Amino acid sequence: MAIIHSKWCLGLFAIIAFLLASCAVQEPAAPEIHPAQKLTGSSANHSYRKNIDELSAAELAAFEHAVAVLKKKSQDNVFDRTGFIWQSWVHNCTSVVVPNTRQAGISAADMQKYLLSQATPDSCNTAAFLNIKGMKTHTERPGECEHQKNTFLQWHRAQLYFYEQALQAADPEGKTGPSTKNVTLPFWNFTQKPSGARYPAAFENPASPLFDSTRTHEPLASSLPTSSPYLLAYMLYYDDWINFGGDEYGNRGGGNLETKIHNRMHAIYINGHMANNQTAALDPIFYVFHNFLDYSFEKWIEINNTQRITGGDFYLRGEQDIRLPKPQGYDPGSNIETRADSADYLPNMGQGSIYYDTKKQGYAFAPSTNGDFIPKPEIQRLIDKHQQAGFVFGNQQSLFSALLSYGSSREVEKPQVVLYNTYKIPASIKPADIILLAFSRQHTQPDYSFLADVYLYPQSVKENIASEDFRSRYLVTNTAHWGLSGAHGGHDISVQLNVKDVINSLINNKSGETWNIALAISRPDQGKVLAGDFSPPSIVINPDTSATNHGGAH
Repeated sequence: MAIIHSKWCLGLFAIIAFLLASCAVQEPAAPEIHPAQKLTGSSANHSYRKNIDELSAAELAAFEHAVAVLKKKSQDNVFDRTGFIWQSWVHNCTSVVVPNTRQAGISAADMQKYLLSQATPDSCNTAAFLNIKGMKTHTERPGECEHQKNTFLQWHRAQLYFYEQALQAADPEGKTGPSTKNVTLPFWNFTQKPSGARYPAAFENPASPLFDSTRTHEPLASSLPTSSPYLLAYMLYYDDWINFGGDEYGNRGGGNLETKIHNRMHAIYINGHMANNQTAALDPIFYVFHNFLDYSFEKWIEINNTQRITGGDFYLRGEQDIRLPKPQGYDPGSNIETRADSADYLPNMGQGSIYYDTKKQGYAFAPSTNGDFIPKPEIQRLIDKHQQAGFVFGNQQSLFSALLSYGSSREVEKPQVVLYNTYKIPASIKPADIILLAFSRQHTQPDYSFLADVYLYPQSVKENIASEDFRSRYLVTNTAHWGLSGAHGGHDISVQLNVKDVINSLINNKSGETWNIALAISRPDQGKVLAGDFSPPSIVINPDTSATNHGGAH
């Protein structure tokens, strides 16, 4: 009997082992997420874009190698559309003069001297750094970025898609370094403490292809970036598309992610190449910086879905190499003419809407180990603390000031110009009303970057912007304008900021009172600000914005 019992036990154990194995097949352990990993999803295979500081040593080496190869491609032929310079031109340049041979090399020393180590080179003027005199030439149109309208996020998402494809195509077989076939574009969460003195540590190594000498390099006293994670999170959870991503006509000067987050980082925090739209993408940090904005866009979509996004039907300008994999759903549109002297190329990057599903396009974002966005309950507690309405006039600081103060963005305590107006608090507003704080800058001189802080305060209170207490109580909103040149210039700058919650919070107790508005303007480069350039601030209800368009061509 003992022998029979042992066989029975062994048989039972075998059955249990088989069942456990079956369960393991049905319920696999969650895979470790990293950029090189490919997962098979229901829509498409996709890789993961990861925080630059969480790349493994091998992943960082492959990413750096890919960027180095792209720069080497541009040395061999500046007009190689898979090279670093052309990819920067897609953002920076409406047009470039190209030899009919589409071939011109540049030494590493000259590329560094004329393009990569000067903060304000004319990178779109090929005659300035190439010997093409006497050659037969033609004009090509690499692209140029979209800004100050509802296609800002879609355009940059498309640009990053093709840049990532170029990185992967740099050296997929690993002939001159680590294989680049699985490289994905990392992101830099600039709302968190940097791993280096001012930037991710990988971008502060002078020997790295990621380094750019033109950036501001001074360490931060606070070790924190200038963008507030609380302000960003508020936008994600509470901004509709027009406020978050921009309006169709560009009348508001851009969505909040662009004007309150993006512009300050370009013009103030990073500077150098990044301070000018015609040179910004010459700095490798441009791509990881914008990749976090793309991650924020993806987070907004996750919360709000894509149904109310506008601008998705526009074809996004940008001439890309036909050898790079096209995005899923790509269609250049009808009646597209291509130049016979420009070799094979994609005439545009397709419609904005094809990029809304990132997994369909081959990538997703891997959350950082310490999280990337402040959770909504924490933001809601901050709102509740400030009486839901969004603004408190009294001893407490305003909600907007709190959103900045809990992060590290700061208002300017000594503005160069202050403009004033008054506003009578209405008796009521309708739920559908749009209430905007508006001002404009006339195009009387070359465009420049500026910061604008807006204060609303009782006439019984003396304006004292130098006082932290005054700024904390009465700051209601702010914006930053990134000076745009080239095709973006040549038009007045119209800024319209949503202040509906602010006005709504005053109606119950302050209806009928006349309050003061102060618009405080400063230039980050400390250049001259002329008060006559700007209109006085005003608060308008339901303005007619359909007739004007302050954005560039799509």
